[in-house]
Amino acid sequence: MSARHRIATALLLAVAPSVAAAQAQPVTCAITGPIAVRGYAADACQKAVDLFSFIMPQFGQALTGGGAILGTANTLGGLGKFSLNLRVSAVEGRVPDVNSITLSALGARASQIGTSKAPVPAPVVDVGVGVFKGFSVGLTRLFSLDGVVNVAYLPDVDVDDFAVVVPGKRLKFGYGGRIGLTRDAHFIPAISASYLKRDLPTADVTASFEGGTGGTDAFSLTGFSVGTEAYRLSASKKLGFLEIGGGAGRDTYDTRMNIGASVNEGGNSGTASYSLVQQTRRDIVYASLAINLPLLKLAGEVGQASGGTALNTFNSFVDGGQNEARRFASAGIRISF
Repeated sequence: MSARHRIATALLLAVAPSVAAAQAQPVTCAITGPIAVRGYAADACQKAVDLFSFIMPQFGQALTGGGAILGTANTLGGLGKFSLNLRVSAVEGRVPDVNSITLSALGARASQIGTSKAPVPAPVVDVGVGVFKGFSVGLTRLFSLDGVVNVAYLPDVDVDDFAVVVPGKRLKFGYGGRIGLTRDAHFIPAISASYLKRDLPTADVTASFEGGTGGTDAFSLTGFSVGTEAYRLSASKKLGFLEIGGGAGRDTYDTRMNIGASVNEGGNSGTASYSLVQQTRRDIVYASLAINLPLLKLAGEVGQASGGTALNTFNSFVDGGQNEARRFASAGIRISF
């Protein structure tokens, strides 16, 4: 894959956190154009569906990461307590080589699409707000409560043969909360359960590539909207200025989009489209380590997503099964006040 197409694929991932499985059988696309090009259009549409089905769950995993608040299961401690959390997560991913695709004149044809190893990143900004400090029981506190608000921003992008346009609002807010089942004290670890919803602004995406007969073909997404939900059960324990922890949970990725493909073959042009409303679930496990300074906390985590919804595509991908376990890592800072 050329540097230009690596950039294009990375930008595509930056607006596409998740989509669930395409069907194992060819999808039925709405096709227009002369008979001579309809087979190409059908194959392009099917490959577009499979491409987005393959790459988007990887970015959904990067967006949700591990713990609700990086590096700790402790809640904030009641009203008047706040935290600002800045985190970057990356999945050990595989991205498809769009320029390696050759379309079939005979309609949807199962083929192997090349892939390349590439980190799939996502920045996350969360604000935690203390709501209730919980009930004092012995050495710990039970049932404390935090609220969490997050925000996503998406700019317009135009690089070579790749473009992202945000037709409406560029900011999208999400929300969630944590219940502190126990608070870290003496020999008792902090244990919390959390729920977080993160969404991205609606966007339109186009990517073009050279067709088999020299014409320019293109894939597109319009009305693309994404919602992610993350459920976690987490634990952590302070050991001096260090805090070690980990947890497990489940992610859900909901996606709505209109996938389009346009082809130019042998002097003829055609289009195909397909609407997707899909959902993917993945199981998450992770471990974390934090350095607790007076106001600033430095934290990182490593984890893995596996299982969940079985993802099946009509086309296959070289060295990158869409159902395989994928590792991720996160690093960031937390400012509490």
